Amino acid sequence: MPWRETGVQFSGHALRVGKVPRPLGLLTYFYDVLGVHNACMVENAKYGITAVRYAGAQIVEAMMGLIDSHGRWDIRPAPTRVSEVVDHLVEGDTIISLFPDDAGQLEPGPEVKVDVLPEGTETLALAEEAPGRSLRDLPRF
Repeated sequence: MPWRETGVQFSGHALRVGKVPRPLGLLTYFYDVLGVHNACMVENAKYGITAVRYAGAQIVEAMMGLIDSHGRWDIRPAPTRVSEVVDHLVEGDTIISLFPDDAGQLEPGPEVKVDVLPEGTETLALAEEAPGRSLRDLPRF
């Protein structure tokens, strides 16, 4: 929508919307015209899970940390409740599993997804499971 159709009038250093002068910048009133305010901030976060904690047969916590764009830890893994991990997944963040290799390093595994058990409880699962690459194969803490 062009600015002329918004009803905004220029008056010196202030903008006038209707009869009320607003000493704010022009971008305040044209957010819809410009689209995304900061395109760099739209990207979703990427997290990694290195270990899990079980209570009986269900996962209750995961060691989860934030991974930067270079594949290094931005925020080191910390115990995170399953409900918080599910919230990140629902918000569109990417969460991957990280399995220890023979050299003691972590190698990326499949993505983590939300799984709903028959009784309606939300839990975690891997998008694709290969031999030796399931959540049960991650270290326990």
